Amino acid sequence: MTRSVANRFSRAARTYETGAELHRGISARLTAACPPPERGDVQRILEVGCGTGVLSRMILERYPVATLCMIDVAEGMVREAQRACRGYGGLTCMVADARTFASRTPFDLLVSSSALHWATPLGATFANLAGALRRGGRLVVALMVDGTLGELHALRRDVAPDKVPLARLLSSADVLDAVGRAGLRVDSSAEETIRVRYASGTEFLRALRAQGLTGGAVSSAARPLNRGELVRLAAGYDSRYRDPLGGVYASFEVLHLTAERS
Repeated sequence: MTRSVANRFSRAARTYETGAELHRGISARLTAACPPPERGDVQRILEVGCGTGVLSRMILERYPVATLCMIDVAEGMVREAQRACRGYGGLTCMVADARTFASRTPFDLLVSSSALHWATPLGATFANLAGALRRGGRLVVALMVDGTLGELHALRRDVAPDKVPLARLLSSADVLDAVGRAGLRVDSSAEETIRVRYASGTEFLRALRAQGLTGGAVSSAARPLNRGELVRLAAGYDSRYRDPLGGVYASFEVLHLTAERS
């Protein structure tokens, strides 16, 4: 994850939860997929890409006697997560990169919601994180994959064909391959398409900016869109992607997976 990505999410930390309904839903499904707390084998938990603490609070409620280490590459996000989780015990929150994070004591459970797709190259990231789990430790994550915001990317190619993003998100198959190569045995995986409604094309673009999603190689081209292109993009979105209930829609492709360090 580049420094520019970290800076962008730090700047978006205060406005991130404005449109976080998507992430709350993903985090709720992820939390439900974690091992039952009554088994008692989850004592140490690592959360990668804690953001503003949306998933963190759910995990802390599910495992009230466990310790949780929350990491994020964006300092602003770490500050917001600390503020959101104030009052919970057994909590450590630090600025750290998933690609290089190391711990002397292994974790029983590793969770991550809507963050790991930024930690490229993903194969090296999973290999490093696998080392943070104990033998038999569990990994429960959700991340965006290729096809996310497909409507926006298609329209952008029409509006500015010479300014397409520099990279694409990985496919689900590529992610699962990276997990396997890291020495993790996949127990379950499922790709889900989530449609989110916005008041208008303009509000949709504002929401992406507020959440820090307008930068990085999968969102940015070698040259940025100019004001006229952004106006045409918003207007085109209003006419092409109307939601039956009003406003416009955007699609997010989410891969949910659980795995074990064998």
